[in-house]
Amino acid sequence: MILDNIDEIESVFEYIQDKKTLLVPITINSTTHSSINQISCIYIYAEGDIEYIIPFRHTEQISSFTDYLQRFLDLTNIFVYDKKQWLQLGGNANVFDIKTLWWYTYNEPYDETHYHTASHKFYWRRHTTLSYVNTIIPLQQHLAMCQKIRKYAWPMCMNAKLDASYLKFNEMYPAVYATIETAGLTVTDNFRMPDIITEEMVYSQYNYHTLTGRPSNAYRGFNFAAMNKEDGTRDAFCSRFETGALFEMDFDAYHVRLIAKLIGYALPDGSIHEYFGKFYFDTNQLTTEQYEQSKQITFRLLYGGIDKEFLEIPFFNQVNAFVYSLWDKCKNRKYVETPILKRKIYKDSITNITANKLFNYYLQALETEVSTPKLQQVLEYLTPYNSKLILYTYDSILLDVDYSEAKQILPELINIMQRGNFPVKCKVGVTYSNLKPINLG
Repeated sequence: MILDNIDEIESVFEYIQDKKTLLVPITINSTTHSSINQISCIYIYAEGDIEYIIPFRHTEQISSFTDYLQRFLDLTNIFVYDKKQWLQLGGNANVFDIKTLWWYTYNEPYDETHYHTASHKFYWRRHTTLSYVNTIIPLQQHLAMCQKIRKYAWPMCMNAKLDASYLKFNEMYPAVYATIETAGLTVTDNFRMPDIITEEMVYSQYNYHTLTGRPSNAYRGFNFAAMNKEDGTRDAFCSRFETGALFEMDFDAYHVRLIAKLIGYALPDGSIHEYFGKFYFDTNQLTTEQYEQSKQITFRLLYGGIDKEFLEIPFFNQVNAFVYSLWDKCKNRKYVETPILKRKIYKDSITNITANKLFNYYLQALETEVSTPKLQQVLEYLTPYNSKLILYTYDSILLDVDYSEAKQILPELINIMQRGNFPVKCKVGVTYSNLKPINLG
């Protein structure tokens, strides 16, 4: 039902207040980043087979419902189509994410491409430059699209168990990554994809519904997670502040330290690669060349499998035992649980699975489950400040720092990142391409 009578809207709020409810927002443009988008209309489906589509910015609307939009955004304990998007559009955080629920239920990312009607595809192809194209697509077509979404989403709303793992993930991840995305990254005119620049800003887009939970980060063809360091791509990224700089914190030997915690191995203070290099080369003093070789050997063993000759090193002996213990559990149960959130990763979801491939996936899950709470703490600390966390790439974060705040905030941010014995190396620079090491100790 398309709601066009303002007198009926109060009955909608009254009806859904004690009913399970699914809400799908439709923005004015499906290719504009959610951080800078607006709601065109909202689809609502509730127990009792009651459904409405309510226009707020649409050419077909008869009545203006704009004054009621915030009330919909303030709804709690409802199911929303995409919580990260919902938060960026101004929605309440106390809602349940359908995309995450699908991921937990089926152990695969949510595929939304088959919901679009032929009408949607026609308008999007015909009006590529129209910033509010969804406001001219017939409401009946939006309704048809949302009914397809509801067909798959509603059974989960009614039957899925919202266990502790889902609830923790649902509370933390959409909020953390929505906040990072919304901060945006300032770029110069030299940025290679001018079509995605809005008022000197570009916006990243994290997808954490991957097999391991490690988020990818790409938006409209630009991969923020794998920017080339050599081809000038990073030259365009700069500070938004007249007196500011980009500040990077990079975890030192992050995966090695994560694995050590996982297996209960006490690593010594100081350089990890020097520590292992002394085993590899049977020396107490590494040359520069041996140090670099030590790094390569360690990563090869951890990601490619541990050769028999290295099992004499206590660390790798324990890692090897853990790898095959994990493998045995996976074969017996047909799944493993991630280390912290206890989310299930099913054996059949991993193509060409081996013991070592399973361990690598498990390690990626651990990395994300350790990093994301740290990101949350950084964001909470930065709340009253102008400086922003603007990029997360697995073992590092990038901040846009206002010089006037630097002395006050940087020591505490470093402290947050290093908690749990995860040392960071710091770099600072005017652009992302010319970051230079800095010692703030």
